[in-house]
Amino acid sequence: ATDCPQATFQKACMGRGFTVMHIYASELKYLSVVLPPLAEQHAIAAFLDAETARIDMLVAKQTALIATLQEKRRALISHVVTKGLDSAAPMKDSGVPWLGVVPRHWEVKRLKHLGNGIIGLTYDPSDIVDESEGILVLRSSNVQGGRIVFDDNVYVRTEVPETKITREGDILICSRNGSRALIGKNAMIDETSSKITFGAFMTIYRSDENDYIYWILNSNLFKTQSATFLTSTINQLTIDNLHNFQIPLPSPSERRSITAYLKQETAQIDTLIAKAEEMSLLLREHRVALIAAAVTGQIDVRGWAAGA
Repeated sequence: ATDCPQATFQKACMGRGFTVMHIYASELKYLSVVLPPLAEQHAIAAFLDAETARIDMLVAKQTALIATLQEKRRALISHVVTKGLDSAAPMKDSGVPWLGVVPRHWEVKRLKHLGNGIIGLTYDPSDIVDESEGILVLRSSNVQGGRIVFDDNVYVRTEVPETKITREGDILICSRNGSRALIGKNAMIDETSSKITFGAFMTIYRSDENDYIYWILNSNLFKTQSATFLTSTINQLTIDNLHNFQIPLPSPSERRSITAYLKQETAQIDTLIAKAEEMSLLLREHRVALIAAAVTGQIDVRGWAAGA
């Protein structure tokens, strides 16, 4: 029957509200649970304490591995875009304290001399429409892991200037966010994400040199320079901030070589990161399944002993 307590709870589990999913406490009390004898309860609890701790340790190791690989990736990019591929190249003082020495024949330029930053589209909540009625607006949630994803989309029906329509080769940057750590995350616009628009908390950097500049923005150089404008109260990358970024710039042929090298090397690291993320997900899913099996009697743990 749909009005029985269990059905009421099951319906509540679907959640209510448009922004926050929740279950009312008055309905939670109708949850039916399997209640084994006290001795078995103790055995199940001991089993789950031990097994979930073991799984949690494995998840923590995967999380640490992912962090290590991500830092290795950034360090590799940072080294190559500041020192180049030729370890025997003569060096010079860049004239920028935080940058140090760079190959003698490289230049140091500000991004405003290489391209142009464009702030995203401002729109009203009333402009939001269904997919079939408007244009997709890329937001921070559409930039995940250095790629454009389409899992959380918003569409608007409003006039969009031509300059705010994405083009292949643009770099989409999160320029404003409640989380300081998300400022600067970025992705390259490709064919699938071109000819749409982007929101006011995002910035497009448009340049003929973006194949190379993309790697600069994904190195530790961005983190170093961001300290000059990100504070405890300001979480915003302005166009002036972006335009005044100083970057080391090798010759066109070196830029092409560096870009090809980094694509190859980071692809290998990204494969390892993806495998670690997949393992972490499988472990978390196993943890949930194990708990469910134990508390519903699908696993007999009465004879289980720690360390056995």
